[in-house]
Amino acid sequence: MNMRTDVPLTPDRCEVECLHPEHVRPLLGRLISARDTESLSATFALLADPTRCRILHALALARELCVCDLALLVGISQSAMSHQLRILRAEDVVTRRRAGRVVYYRLADAHVRHVFRDALRHTRERGAARAAS
Repeated sequence: MNMRTDVPLTPDRCEVECLHPEHVRPLLGRLISARDTESLSATFALLADPTRCRILHALALARELCVCDLALLVGISQSAMSHQLRILRAEDVVTRRRAGRVVYYRLADAHVRHVFRDALRHTRERGAARAAS
């Protein structure tokens, strides 16, 4: 590991470029790519919307639900539900199945279910820890 001497030392820069090369060396070339970072960020951005979180939670609790039932559960109009489901479908988070005039939605795969449940578990544990302190 080489220390760069061409960059001036500022308050937000360490005196040494790499303080622990034994920790950094095994990670070189293994970090997520810029393209994967963008894609992953977009996936997590979907969870930044409270309505979509409620939709995903409902779908995590059920095998599948139709638009009408989802709208009732989440407390929004069917039109608003359809809009949110289009966003989730465009990002491959949910899939749909048509049975006549009724469209049923479900989580796209087990990965989505795990990510949502793990994030919810983390949120609840963090909340409980804060309440205890």
